[in-house]
Amino acid sequence: MHKALYRSYRPQNFEDVVGQEHIIRTLKNQIENNNVGHAYLFSGTRGTGKTSTAKIFARAVNCENSVDQEPCNECEVCRDILNDNVMDVVEIDAASNNSVDDIRELRESVKYSPAKAKYKVYIIDEVHMLSQGAFNALLKTLEEPPSYVIFILATTEPHKIPATILSRCQRFDFKRVTVKDMTTRMQRICDEENIEVEEKALNLIARNSQGALRDALSILDQCISFSDNKIEYKDAVELLGTVNIEQLFEMAQSIIDQDTKKSLHILNEFVVWGKDIRNLINDLIDHFRNLMVCKVSTELDEIISLPEETIKQLKEQSKIVDINDLIRILNILSETQDNMKTSSNPRVLAEVTIMKTAQPMFDESKEALIKRIENLEKTIESGNITINTRENHISNNEIVIEEEEPKEIVYENVKSEDVKLIESSWQKIRQKIKEDKVNKQMPVYFLLGDVSGFNVYNNNLYIIYGHGFEFAKKRLSNPETISYIEQMIRETINRSFSIKIILESEVKDIELEIKNDKMDKGEELLKSIVNEDILEIKDNEEKQE
Repeated sequence: MHKALYRSYRPQNFEDVVGQEHIIRTLKNQIENNNVGHAYLFSGTRGTGKTSTAKIFARAVNCENSVDQEPCNECEVCRDILNDNVMDVVEIDAASNNSVDDIRELRESVKYSPAKAKYKVYIIDEVHMLSQGAFNALLKTLEEPPSYVIFILATTEPHKIPATILSRCQRFDFKRVTVKDMTTRMQRICDEENIEVEEKALNLIARNSQGALRDALSILDQCISFSDNKIEYKDAVELLGTVNIEQLFEMAQSIIDQDTKKSLHILNEFVVWGKDIRNLINDLIDHFRNLMVCKVSTELDEIISLPEETIKQLKEQSKIVDINDLIRILNILSETQDNMKTSSNPRVLAEVTIMKTAQPMFDESKEALIKRIENLEKTIESGNITINTRENHISNNEIVIEEEEPKEIVYENVKSEDVKLIESSWQKIRQKIKEDKVNKQMPVYFLLGDVSGFNVYNNNLYIIYGHGFEFAKKRLSNPETISYIEQMIRETINRSFSIKIILESEVKDIELEIKNDKMDKGEELLKSIVNEDILEIKDNEEKQE
């Protein structure tokens, strides 16, 4: 039967523990100075060596032939502890032994002196799973334990442990194991197992294990089974469902080049191969984060845990993108990462995200606006601006301004504050109608959910429907219904409007009426001003005569 790598290569002495030098040094000093504590708390994420260190410590304090405070693993006590043949070292899983009775039983066994060893060591794993009553039962024993007892509590969630327990323990926080340390450890294991492996593959495995060496060894075990004693980078990519590093650079380049078509094509390939889109978004965040680090720092060894070859590629790619654009892209990707957790259609969400990152025109952020201005400035500097006289269009990297004959001035339709108010309050207005139990106007509530737009002029609120919604216009144009909607709007936003229901096909006629009305009023105002001037001139002339 195959034995998992993380079990076969479980640390047997302090020297084998990876990435926790600060803890190992302290524990060895305590053993050397005969200053061993009675209670320890080992906390940290999974797979960082908490339980392994506890077992090594249990042997080290009891070893008959200890050298440099390391357990010899050869003496009778060490061998018995390794083989679980001694009652003096007890490992308890608090996840399944978390009741008051379990801890009371432990308290009873504490009273008896060690049978073989110098110390009785109790290792309580996942201690945060104990019930409140069990914690209370443990408290008295922790407070006044016999001199020959050592408690080692291990947990991934120290915040769940009562303060009264914490205050009675020496706390050691286990760090996440760095990518570099994990890669070194896995390389040594592969050498011992006579397995050929690419450095890029080990790096990918280490990065995907998120600081947990045990997870890394489990993935490595899978790769060994998959690749028949030769682990290549592509095999690790296949097993992990991640993005190939070359594919990642290509995707990032297409985003930087604002090539939406190519970006979406790469995304589609990713989906076709059955990969998890969430992995793609996560990897893109890491990639653009690394590009940002390359822009602001030259000392990258501790900040970017990647092979030198990949770091060199990152440095080159970072030269062609500015920091403002990186911040804009990272903001979009981070928002998508959060939205992915609740999205029912992650592919569409990812496609919209890619379009936003590759095309600043689809993004309304400050950074996107700056990018659009930069693009415009570059185009102007290049001189690629021509003027024709037939029709308007925009081509790639070239602004073409063409005029129609006869010339016509077109005014941009800017939303008024009233329109913005209605748009932002529309759902509240509909909700008020929905909650109206007296008039019971649910058909009105549903019909108002299909509105395509609004306009406001002279205190008239135009509610606009698209093609095919003539029935909605007919249903809502009833005077009683109009009055009801006006009332709901007035009660919700404290503003009075006269409602008019129109279709999109009628918008141009309404706009023409508004335009003519404005012109008529303008002419009246102009005439009044001119007439007043004329009258004033006449008065002055009469006075002079």
